[in-house]
Amino acid sequence: MAVQSTTSTSSVDPALLPYLTTGLEQAKNLFLTGPQPTYFPGQTYVSPSAATTEALSQQEALARQQSPILQQGQQAYQASLSQLGQTAAGGFLNANPYQAQMMQAATRPLEQQFSQSVLPGISSLYSKSGRLGSGSMEQALGTATEGFGRALGDITANIAGTQYQAERGLQQQAQMQQAQLAGLAPQFYGQQFLPSQTLAQVGAQQEAIAAQPLQEQMARFSFGQQLPYQQLQGYLSSVYGSPMGGYGTQTTQTPMTTNRATGALAGALGGGFAGYGFDQAFKFGSPYLSAGVGAGIGGLLGGYF
Repeated sequence: MAVQSTTSTSSVDPALLPYLTTGLEQAKNLFLTGPQPTYFPGQTYVSPSAATTEALSQQEALARQQSPILQQGQQAYQASLSQLGQTAAGGFLNANPYQAQMMQAATRPLEQQFSQSVLPGISSLYSKSGRLGSGSMEQALGTATEGFGRALGDITANIAGTQYQAERGLQQQAQMQQAQLAGLAPQFYGQQFLPSQTLAQVGAQQEAIAAQPLQEQMARFSFGQQLPYQQLQGYLSSVYGSPMGGYGTQTTQTPMTTNRATGALAGALGGGFAGYGFDQAFKFGSPYLSAGVGAGIGGLLGGYF
């Protein structure tokens, strides 16, 4: 087996060399020795307008003071919840302050009729018959008085029962309204945090405005710190990226397998032509002899390798 070695060398085209040299010099001047880049000299953020600062001041003032509307809303909620609770618990079932007056107004005509008509009529009737003060008269007065009492009781019972049923209906409605109103409790609880939440939002906006100058200073400082490294990196990238970095040699080894018989034949032919050529070049006088000798030597060498 024979090994064939190939060596190649690359270099810069001489015609391009002056341009590449000039370019690398310019890169050195641009990135290292010449005027360096600078950060934008002016302000790089927008200052808040007068409307923005005024709006934040107003929001802050409102957030810091007690809101009368919010307080009134909370007080109304608590009062409604308290009254509904009292009604739902049956606190007004028998607490009508006008119930007695209503009963008196309803029974007054009956009382007047009994005292002014019924009783005098019975007395007159028994007096005319000469039986005034008799047992029969007493029985008639008892029967009339008993009927009068039942009538009064019916009137007052109807009034009290009607009021009780009406109040029971209100009690049931109050219980449902109480449940609905209780469901709004989280909303009223959350409203207590509205002032502090608004104040926190105002503070966050003020902090964001105040942070802009600091962020600009930090950006300028970072720019100055990173500039030398960025310039050096740019210069090295220019150097390594140019064709001048292609100088050097490259050697490759390619294994090549040969047949001895084929090698001997090829060597004999090559040696024969070489011997004939030497004879013609140096005039040994026997070109065929020279070709034969060359063919023999070439065959031996070709068969060996």
